[in-house]
Order: sequence, then C-alpha cells, then structure tokens
Amino acid sequence: MVNGDAPVQGDVVFGWSPWRYLVAAAAMGFVGAVVGVVGSESVSLLLPAPVGGPGNLVIINAAVFVTVYTILFAVFSLLFSRARPAGLRFGGDWVELAAERRDVVVVPYAAVTSARVRWVWPVAMLDVVVGSADESRVMRLDRRGRRPLRKCRGDRLRFSMPIAGLRSSSDIRSELRRRGLGA
Repeated sequence: MVNGDAPVQGDVVFGWSPWRYLVAAAAMGFVGAVVGVVGSESVSLLLPAPVGGPGNLVIINAAVFVTVYTILFAVFSLLFSRARPAGLRFGGDWVELAAERRDVVVVPYAAVTSARVRWVWPVAMLDVVVGSADESRVMRLDRRGRRPLRKCRGDRLRFSMPIAGLRSSSDIRSELRRRGLGA
C-alpha cells in the first residue's frame, strides 16, 4: 500500500531531453571505453612485450580509441532512442513509466508497495515495486517497443526505468515523496 494517502492534484511529466540523454550516453561510453583500454593494457602487462616497441604510440592509440568510442556510442544511442523516447508521468492516481525503446507501463498508486531512485546520474534507475497480487492492475501500453524492464523476486514485481535522459531527473525523488510512494 502507498505510504501517504493524501491525493496530489495535476499530472507531473518528466519528458525526454535529447541533450541530457546525449551527455549521459557520452559519460557511460567514456567510462566503458576507459575500462576496456585499462583492461586490455593490464592483460598486455602479463604477456611478454616485443623488444623495442613504441610506448607512446600505445597511449596515443588508447586516447584515440576512447575519444572515438565515446562519440560514436553517444551519437548512435541518441539516434536509436529518438523513435521511442523515455518519459515519466505522475497522474492523479497512477504513474506511467516509458523507458526508451520499450512499451509503457501504467501502475496505479494503490498497487505500488515501494518506489525509489537507485544509483546516481548517469546510471540512475527508477524502481517501482508491485505486489504479485496486484499484478493484474498494472497495464502495459503498446508502442511497438520491447517489453518493459521487469523483475520477479518472490511475491514482488519490480519495474525499472533509466532516468538519466529525462528533464529535471533530480526532481523525481521529491515527486515520489510528494506522492507518498517512498524515496
């Protein structure tokens, strides 16, 4: 059951921002590229190095790889998500989760057992947990995407959505508290 029973009037919409999404994708691409380069370089330390090999060339190649990978990852992520962008809407008695490239999930507040934002930007996720008895109250709206992110654990069902590309994603925690859904 929802922690607070005081209704809040009006819909609050957190729309998709292409610039915030691009910056978040670039940050994730940069971290992924750096981890890949550091991993490959650490493996190369275990193997015998060729005699007389250029050391500075390896650093320059790694820097070029990280730069190119970061830019391409961000641009292609943005291009693929423009067809079905993310969105989050808090209605009068429901919350609507629309992760990018996925179908929409509408969850009534009465069915929500808990909701929280986990992790930090750019990998922040909104988790809405529903009891298995209330699963029939959850609606899935088709927008020709993949199935929504959901995970069954025991008698609870968790719907997740990345929120890094949404406008005012920092205000989502306060909106959850205002609606009585948790933190």
